[in-house]
Order: sequence, then structure tokens, then C-alpha cells
Amino acid sequence: MAIPVTNIPVLTGEVAERFIEQCEYNAQHLRGSEYRGEFEDIYKDIIARSPILQK
Repeated sequence: MAIPVTNIPVLTGEVAERFIEQCEYNAQHLRGSEYRGEFEDIYKDIIARSPILQK
């Protein structure tokens, strides 16, 4: 088997700094919702009643 040779892009300079700043901002201000265990019964009930979500 041959291993394909590919170019891997690397951010440098101002672009890299801007990327890191955006990542830090997103980590602080755009966090996802947290899982809450007490809603698990509600999720299961919704799935049980929905014909689209049943497998």
C-alpha cells in the first residue's frame, strides 16, 4: 500500500493569532448547553411518542 503525500495547511502569523483569539472568545461566550439528567425522561417520552424518531 502506498501512503499518499498531501499538503497540510498551517496557520502562521496574523491569521494564526486571529484564529486563537476567536477560539478563546468562542470558548468563553459561545459554550454549548450542559446536559441535565432530570430531562432524560422527557427525552425518552418524546422519542417514544414520535413515529419519525423511532427505529
